[in-house]
Amino acid sequence: MAKNVRQTNGNARRKLRAWLMAQQLPCAICDEPINYSLPANHPDAFEVDEVVPVSRYWLRLYNAQQRCWAGPYESGQAAALDRANVQAAHRHCNREKSNKVVHGMNAGKIYRSRQW
Repeated sequence: MAKNVRQTNGNARRKLRAWLMAQQLPCAICDEPINYSLPANHPDAFEVDEVVPVSRYWLRLYNAQQRCWAGPYESGQAAALDRANVQAAHRHCNREKSNKVVHGMNAGKIYRSRQW
């Protein structure tokens, strides 16, 4: 049975969650406010979302909410515990996103130079 890399170091993950919760940020996926007092099983509850999914830890992506680059990582556990790789999200938004890679403001734009 596969282990959940987010639970291998529970103390570090709880501190990371508390740090993110203290910032009271809006949802990074839908940009709507989050009610941080809702119970964990509520669809609009706060969840920690990884910009670089733990299943794709070798990627390098931009975290628009923290305004920094995240990844690549040595392992999924390293991706799950890095402050640069987390963002606040609603539970239902995080479930819908799953492990898809969501690009930021420059999504779809490819800049090329003809100068060789």
